[in-house]
This record gives sequence, structure tokens and C-alpha cells, in this order.
Amino acid sequence: MLSVKAIYDGKELKFMEKIKIDSPHAVIVTFLDEPGDDITSEAMQHIAMEGEAFTFLQNPEEDIYSDNDLKVKY
Repeated sequence: MLSVKAIYDGKELKFMEKIKIDSPHAVIVTFLDEPGDDITSEAMQHIAMEGEAFTFLQNPEEDIYSDNDLKVKY
């Protein structure tokens, strides 16, 4: 597997270094977010609180540990 940096100008990929590959290969292209598009920690917290990804923790069947499982009690 080979990873190289490139720039996409809207029409074609322009590699930032010379690549020596002379036969067809499957590739994975990942478009990186633009600077400033990062999600804030507040937004991530809101998504976690409002989303349903952690609702399974409210199910009593998921609570499989008790204080007896602790090796050290603080």
C-alpha cells in the first residue's frame, strides 16, 4: 500500500511527488475537510447528548458490573 499527497483542482488529481506505478491499481481517495470545518467540542457534546448512540446504557441488562467486581474501592 502506498499513500501520497495530492491536490484536486476540480478536474484532476495532481500528485505532490513522483509516483512510479506502471499498471492499473485500485485506489482510495479521501477528500480532507477544509481548515475551519472542524467540529467543535461543544457541537460534539451536543451530538452525543441528543443522539441515540448511548441509549443502550439506560437498559438495565447492560449494567453487568457491580461494586463486588471492583479490585480497589476509592
